[in-house]
Amino acid sequence: MRIEFLTQDDPLYVLPFFEEFICGYASEFEIIQISCSPTMGKRKRMQMLKELTQLYNVWGMGRLVSRLIRSKLLGVFPKGMGAGKYASLSQLCQAYSVPYAKIGNPNEPEVVDKVRRRSPDVIVSVACPFILKQPLLSIASRGAINIHHAPLPRYRGMMPTFWQMYHGERTTGLTIHSMVEKLDQGEALLQEEQPIQPGESLDHLIRRSKRHGAHCMAKVLRQIADNSIAPSVLDHTQGSYFTFPTAAEIDEFRRRGLKAI
Repeated sequence: MRIEFLTQDDPLYVLPFFEEFICGYASEFEIIQISCSPTMGKRKRMQMLKELTQLYNVWGMGRLVSRLIRSKLLGVFPKGMGAGKYASLSQLCQAYSVPYAKIGNPNEPEVVDKVRRRSPDVIVSVACPFILKQPLLSIASRGAINIHHAPLPRYRGMMPTFWQMYHGERTTGLTIHSMVEKLDQGEALLQEEQPIQPGESLDHLIRRSKRHGAHCMAKVLRQIADNSIAPSVLDHTQGSYFTFPTAAEIDEFRRRGLKAI
């Protein structure tokens, strides 16, 4: 089955998903390309920096920036298959001979045309920072799917892991669903949950749940391939939607004894 991934250039929180998926399942599925948009898409860089500094504080941002610098420096050196840890998504793709390309907005006509010519069976969105439009969604013969780290229809939108911790959930959810033009809608193909470990930071939980999500995605793709998938309709009248937390909400997150990093 031919799969095209749409994602973003994020070595901190997206790369763990692809390390698990490519190292574990690249021989099982034909990945025809991983198309990588800029981190956070069109979001203004100064705004993004301000928001992340509020969330992680200056010390935490220093740790994240050091990880990013390490990724930039080490990601240019080739690594072989089975190395386990990779510094960048492009380095990982090179190791496993997976086609990789940097793109802008995946809805741009030239990008859509290239995807159409590659003829994927399934398009998979993994933290793609753009809402995908119908011309792109309609290309794949077996549909387009997305992974969202929350129990949809609850916790739609941005930062679902943060909001589940904020609201005192004991588990963090995961939903793989078919994609329509409306954000985080469509039918559920799989829903699972993981316990949130006592004292676990947001940073650690996101990376851990991304790795778990890779194995869930493989399960769904197998079911699509053998026509055993059983979609379920979600009751979106019971849903909730969240954006990036405000400074007051971040302060409350910390007041409740929760850690970002």
